[in-house]
Parts: sequence; C-alpha cells; structure tokens
Amino acid sequence: MKRVLIGGFLSLLGSIWALAVIFLAGNNLVSGWTTPPGRFLTTVSELDLTFIFAASVILTIAGIVIMVIELFRKDP
Repeated sequence: MKRVLIGGFLSLLGSIWALAVIFLAGNNLVSGWTTPPGRFLTTVSELDLTFIFAASVILTIAGIVIMVIELFRKDP
C-alpha cells in the first residue's frame, strides 16, 4: 500500500508540473517554428523548459508504472 501512495504522489506531482509547463508554453507561443518538433515543443525549448517538461513526464510515467506493478503484485 505504501508503494501505491508513492506512485500516486509521483504521478500527481509530474502531472502538475507538466500542466504548469503546458499552461506557460500555451500562453507564450512562438510565431515561427519547423514541422518536426512542432510549435509547442519549439516554444518549450525557447523558454528553456525542456528539462522541467522532461522531468515531469518521467515522474508521471514512473508513478504510473509503480502503481501498475503494485496492482499486479501478489502479496500473501
């Protein structure tokens, strides 16, 4: 049960960080961009939020993975 709470907290924290980056980048979109990274990722890169966005995605995925592992774990 303790690991489920840790996984839930990590995914919640990562989601909040990701939403903050998305909100900030959405309000400051660039006017020129190239097609492969797209407008959003170009904005995130120009605002120097790449590390924070990547960390938030990693935290969210790690939290979900921990919760899924604990879901299928068989304890006596």
